[in-house]
Amino acid sequence: MIYIAAVALIVVAGVFLANRYLAGHKVEEGLLVIKSGDKETAIPMNEIVEVFEMDEFPKDPSFFEKYIIRPYIKKERVAVFTRSNVSYFFMLRNTDRLVKSVKAQNPAVYIKAKVI
Repeated sequence: MIYIAAVALIVVAGVFLANRYLAGHKVEEGLLVIKSGDKETAIPMNEIVEVFEMDEFPKDPSFFEKYIIRPYIKKERVAVFTRSNVSYFFMLRNTDRLVKSVKAQNPAVYIKAKVI
């Protein structure tokens, strides 16, 4: 019984720490807010000019890379360029969702294909 309680405590602590320190993004009130660790970066959606993903995986990944490493372990890189000539570089888990949400909020954004 003590082992089960200890495992439950470790899982709860792990989920809490993961939610606090893992990178993520959200779109709210015309801002793209990207959280990485304790830092949050807010970029106005009307300032974003270009977004592109940079992927390190081969075009023909193995089953392990495609279904285990990529969705659960590997963070992908994404670059965001703005009108004010400021560039942002982020490492996130789900860059496709970020690109789709930026394009939905600001259709004038240029989306490049993945750069390998």
